[in-house]
Amino acid sequence: MVSKSSLTPRSTGPRHPRLIIRENGSEKVVELTTKVTSIGRSHENTIEIDDLNSSRKHCQIERKAGGYLVTDLKSRNGTLVNGILVLRKELRPGDCIEIGKTRMYFDRIPTEISDDTIDLNTDFFLEPLAEIGEEAQVQVLRKEREIFLKLLEVNRNLSSTLVLADLLDLILDTVVEVTTAERGFLMIQNGKEMVIQTARNVDREKIKGPDFKVSRSIAEFVMESGAAILSGNAVDDRRFTGYASVYELNMKSVLCVPIKLRGQTTGVIYVDNRFDQEAFSQNHLRWLEILSDQAAVAIMNARLFEENRSRQHELEEVRKRLEQVNLDLEEKVLSKSIQLEEAIKLLPKDSSRSFKYDYDYIVTRSPKMFEVFELLDKVTDSNVPVLILGESGTGKELIARAIHKNGPRQQKQFVSENCAAIPVNLLESEFFGHVRGAFTGATRDKRGLFEIADDGTLFLDEVADMSAEMQTKFLRVLQDGEIRRVGGKDILKVNVRIVSATNKNIYDLVRQSQFREDLLYRINVITVTLPPLRERREDIPILIDHFLSKIAQRNQQDKLTLGREAFHLLYQYDWPGNIRELENEIERLAALSEDQIEAKLLSPNILAKASNRRIPSFEGKSLKEVVARTVEDVEMQVIKSTLSHHRWKKSKTAEALGISRPTLDSKILKYGLTRERPASGSE
Repeated sequence: MVSKSSLTPRSTGPRHPRLIIRENGSEKVVELTTKVTSIGRSHENTIEIDDLNSSRKHCQIERKAGGYLVTDLKSRNGTLVNGILVLRKELRPGDCIEIGKTRMYFDRIPTEISDDTIDLNTDFFLEPLAEIGEEAQVQVLRKEREIFLKLLEVNRNLSSTLVLADLLDLILDTVVEVTTAERGFLMIQNGKEMVIQTARNVDREKIKGPDFKVSRSIAEFVMESGAAILSGNAVDDRRFTGYASVYELNMKSVLCVPIKLRGQTTGVIYVDNRFDQEAFSQNHLRWLEILSDQAAVAIMNARLFEENRSRQHELEEVRKRLEQVNLDLEEKVLSKSIQLEEAIKLLPKDSSRSFKYDYDYIVTRSPKMFEVFELLDKVTDSNVPVLILGESGTGKELIARAIHKNGPRQQKQFVSENCAAIPVNLLESEFFGHVRGAFTGATRDKRGLFEIADDGTLFLDEVADMSAEMQTKFLRVLQDGEIRRVGGKDILKVNVRIVSATNKNIYDLVRQSQFREDLLYRINVITVTLPPLRERREDIPILIDHFLSKIAQRNQQDKLTLGREAFHLLYQYDWPGNIRELENEIERLAALSEDQIEAKLLSPNILAKASNRRIPSFEGKSLKEVVARTVEDVEMQVIKSTLSHHRWKKSKTAEALGISRPTLDSKILKYGLTRERPASGSE
C-alpha cells in the first residue's frame, strides 16, 4: 500500500482523525489531512490499496462541517461500513470500512475487535438471534457474513481456474485451510471405481501413497448414499462397525460430503484429523456442502474446457493435413491452366469402360457412377421394380429415365410424379383417376397416372412421403395389377413398371412403422444408390463446363470462363443440394458475370464455408480470447454436425450432446445455425 498522506507521528497542528488500515497482514495509520481522501487500487488515489476486489477509484472520505462522510464511487464490489453496504454514510470513531479483505478503522479500533479470522467452530449458523443481545447479534451476523464472503472469494477463484489438475488442488487446499483439517482427499467416480484425483495436507503438499491413507469404506458409503458424514470419533462411531480401514488408520475426526451434479453423485470431498476428536463442527459440514456444489460446476467446466481444447487440437491437426493434401491436389490439377476446359483435359479418361447402353447424356467421369451404370445394364431389360436412393439433387429422375429409355418399354409413356407434391385428398384421384360426379368439381371422367403409364414406366418420386392409406391402395395395385377409378365400379387392368425414389432413410421409416414393410418389398426388388456430389468431386469441373456450355448455347453468346480462385472455392464446397444446387449457382453466376466468373460473386454460403477452412488470425488477441474463440468454434462445429446427423431432430441431438433442449436452442440462436435445405425443383 502506498499513501500520499502523512503517516504518524502526529503533526504539531490541529489533530486530524486517523484511518487505521489493516491489509495483507500489516497495519498502517494515515492521518486525514486533506478535505477529500480518495481510496482505490489506482496510484492516482490519496490512499492506494493492494486489493483485487477494489475498483481503481473505489470510494472517498470527505471532510464536512461537523464530521466526515464516506461515499462509494460506483465501485464494482461496493463499500461496506460495519458490514452494511452503503452509498454514502457519516463516519463515527470506531467505524470499520471494508473493501474486499482490506479493513480501515475510522480514528480508532473498537476494543471488541481483536481477531479477523473466521472461526467455524462458533455456531454462527445455528445461533437463534432472537435469544441473544444486540451486540452478540452483530457478532453472529458479522461471522456469517465472513463465511459467505469467503465462499464468494472461493467461487471467483474456481471460476477463473480452467486447468482441471490446478482446480482440484485449489478446491482441496481451500477446504483444508477453512476446516483446519490435517489432510484432505478429493475422489471422483470413474466407472465402478473411486479414484483419488488429489490429496493434500495442511502444508499444501501432495500426500504420497494416498490410497492407503483414506477410509474408502466411508467414501464409498457417501458416494452410494449421496448423504454427508460427520463424525467426531470414527473409531467409536457405531456407524462404522466393520469398517476395517477406520480401525487400521485409528481415525478420529472425519468429514465427507458428496459432489453432486444434476442430482447425481460424481465424487466426494473427504477431510480428516487422526489426532483430535470433534475437530469438525456442523458449521464445517454446512460450509463444505455449499462449497461442493460450487466445485461440481467448476469441475464440469474444466473438463469441458480440456475436452474441447483436446478435440480442437486434433481437429486442427486433421484440418491442416487435409488442407495441404487439397492444395497439393489442386496444384497438380490446375497448375497448367486457369481455363476450365484445360483443367478437364487433365482428368483421366477411362477408355476401358464399355456399357451395354448409352449413358452419355449423364455428365460424369466418376467411378462410383460407372458402378451405377453397370448395375443399370443388368436390370434395365427386366420389368422388376427399382428403388433409387440418394440425397436431393443427385439426379434420381435422370436414372429413372435411363431405365425407361434403354428398356423394353421405351416406346410407351414415362410418367413422373412427386408423391410429396400432391395434396393427400387428391392422391387417389391423381393415380387412379375418377368418373364424372365422383366429387365436387369432377365434371368429366379422368384417367389416372396408372392408366396413362399402362405398358410404360411410372416413376414415383419421394415415395416415402406417401400417406398410410395410399400405401395400402398401392400395395393392392402392385399385387393384382388392377385399379378402380374414384367413384367408378369397373375394374381396369394395368401393366406398369414401377421405379421409385426417395431421399429419406426408408428403412428407418419401416422400423418406425411410418412405411409399410410389405410395400417396401414390392418396390425394392433392385436398389440403386446414387452418391452425393461431395463423394464424386471429380465431376464438379465437367458439370460446371456442361452448365456453362448450355447457358452459352441458350443465350447465343460466348461461353464464360472461370477464375482460378472461383474454381478453387466451387471445387472445395460440399454442395449439400448436390447437382441441382451446383446448376442453380452456375446460372446465378452467369447472370452476374460478363466475361469471367470471379470469386467475389459466389454465394455467401460458399464464401462462408471457405473462410471457415482458413486458419484464423490471432494477432493482437490475448490467450484467454483465443481459447474462448477456439472453444466456441469447436462447439459450433460439433453442434452443427450432430444436428445434421440427427436430421435436425433437436431432442435426439440434445440427448446425444448431453445437454438440455433449452440449452441446445440457445446455442443454435447464439451461433446463428440454420438448417440447410436443398433447392426446389425436379431432379
